[in-house]
Amino acid sequence: ADFARYHPGGSLGKQLYVKVEHLLIHNEKPAVAPTSNLKEIIMEISGKRLGVTAVIDGNDGLLGVITDGDLRRMLQRNPDLAAVVAEQIMTRNPKSIEPSVLAVEALQLMRKHNITQLMVVDDGKYKGVVHLHDILKEGII
Repeated sequence: ADFARYHPGGSLGKQLYVKVEHLLIHNEKPAVAPTSNLKEIIMEISGKRLGVTAVIDGNDGLLGVITDGDLRRMLQRNPDLAAVVAEQIMTRNPKSIEPSVLAVEALQLMRKHNITQLMVVDDGKYKGVVHLHDILKEGII
């Protein structure tokens, strides 16, 4: 901790103190309802520019996640696009992390599971997305 205090600008110093919650201010909070249609899902993913949206319930509980890759796969196999809703294509139980965790631990979790983003959940409530690019921009590695 002393090293981080005396060398806060270096990547090692940042690894010791930058938390996931510090990275959330850089992005918006993409979210749709389980009943959202395909147009709403695409608009949310495109509008927030993270390549992903959370699927949440009325209490901000995280139900699942939809990535742009999920959308491409769904388009290949689903002939009736008008009937598609979020809960049909979402990945349930997505990888998530708490905001108080160090960003370097988020990076390790992403590497372990070969993913580029994690849902941020605090006390069962969806708080946002931390993306690999957020960690890289912060200079943590």
